[in-house]
Amino acid sequence: MKFLSLSKKLKGAKVVGKGNPTLTGIAENSKTAQPGELFVCIPGAKADGRAYAEEAVQLGARAVVVQGDPLKGLDVPQLVVKDSREALARLAHLYYAEPSKKVKAIGVTGTKGKTTTTYLIRSILEKAGQPAGLIGTIAYQIGSKSYEANNTTPSSLTLVKLLDEMRQAKCKWAVMEVSSHALEMKRVLGIEFAGAVFTNLGRDHLDYHKNFANYFRAKRRLFTEFKTLRARAVNADDAYGQKLLKELKSKAVGYGIKAKCAYHATHVEHRPGLLRFEVQGHSFEAPLTGLFNVYNSLAAIAVLRELGLSWEALQEGLRKAPAVPGRFEKVSAGQDFTVLVDYAHTPDALKQALIASREILGKKSHHKLISVFGCGGDRDKTKRPLMGKISSQLADMTVVTSDNPRSEKPAAILEDILRGIPHPLMQNSHRRVWVEEERGAAIQRALSMAHKGDLVLIAGKGHETYQIIGGEKHHFDDREVAREILKGLKKA
Repeated sequence: MKFLSLSKKLKGAKVVGKGNPTLTGIAENSKTAQPGELFVCIPGAKADGRAYAEEAVQLGARAVVVQGDPLKGLDVPQLVVKDSREALARLAHLYYAEPSKKVKAIGVTGTKGKTTTTYLIRSILEKAGQPAGLIGTIAYQIGSKSYEANNTTPSSLTLVKLLDEMRQAKCKWAVMEVSSHALEMKRVLGIEFAGAVFTNLGRDHLDYHKNFANYFRAKRRLFTEFKTLRARAVNADDAYGQKLLKELKSKAVGYGIKAKCAYHATHVEHRPGLLRFEVQGHSFEAPLTGLFNVYNSLAAIAVLRELGLSWEALQEGLRKAPAVPGRFEKVSAGQDFTVLVDYAHTPDALKQALIASREILGKKSHHKLISVFGCGGDRDKTKRPLMGKISSQLADMTVVTSDNPRSEKPAAILEDILRGIPHPLMQNSHRRVWVEEERGAAIQRALSMAHKGDLVLIAGKGHETYQIIGGEKHHFDDREVAREILKGLKKA
């Protein structure tokens, strides 16, 4: 595609400099720019892409997109725009011939439940003979191919490339997690969403959004700024879901267990590895654990039914739902107690995971619930004492440890968590809380304290296979570590 023909399609853009090179692609990272590509300078929190334009040109970029004033000293034509993030999204859709016009997209947003809900939606579609790609926290999946996920929702350029690959793979649908950051940073701009789901809103990302009002406004964009939406499914049992339903009125449907809504679950039964409930007179069951997975199932049912899937397809797809990596995932090495690994990393997610764990044990059980968790560095600090309080209240024994400390000192993060835990719980013969800064040692302690019939919940990292300490990424998988420790305990 020629530079000038692409530039003319971008409203409000101004061409500076001479030349009309043939473009072979689009790049947003100067270090990976290829000869013949158009380099888009993106302003970031730590660095401005304008500073890397010359490097991109030296690597072969034939033209550059800049926000604000044109750059001096470049020997290639420039496209000057008001907002380079918006320009990147629009240029990507134009260059790749707008793949979202061919692949119908379903977006799922909310604080928790996004990953499982997208897996359920994809499972139901696939079982109904409608191939679907998946974009989310764990991986980007297209057919049998799977790519490592660097962000819950990737950049607009990566997103469009994935949609284009899905189109080529004959996918009919793209099911994606849509983060609040992605909505704020215009990563999903230009996607023609057919369906949208709102799972809930809880305490997370307040380091970025500053308050709940801003956080909610970011999530709300998925339901108000995409004119192609044909189905909007909203959790009617969530306070912010109720707020969204009142605003959207007839444009959205609610789902829930408590509130009166279009997709109201009745006769709800849930026990380890099995959910049963009814919706509008139709019976459903799924091989999942926990009340929160009833909500995730309802979300999938609501949006897909509104998009035209039959009740039979919904029932069959949910009955054969897949296990989601790192979401209440069981780790077994022949031990006589239960070990679960879960991604719960917010106060409400940890609370729900502990409640579900207690249900597995049985409310009258004498067996212990042991919790292992930490909080990430360089993230919302206000949730740390809340999570400490929740675990100390709901678990019989708690081991507080590191998660991904990033640039923060692990000890400082632990201090924040411990502020929410009553001091007597860390003392004397009735001690219920321990601190182990090194995560492997924390898992070792928790598993060593477990006896027959107990349950150990290792929370916070779930599917992640790394730990970020001081800016360096180290291999660390809770499941692998737990399994090796369990093998050692069995031998001992």
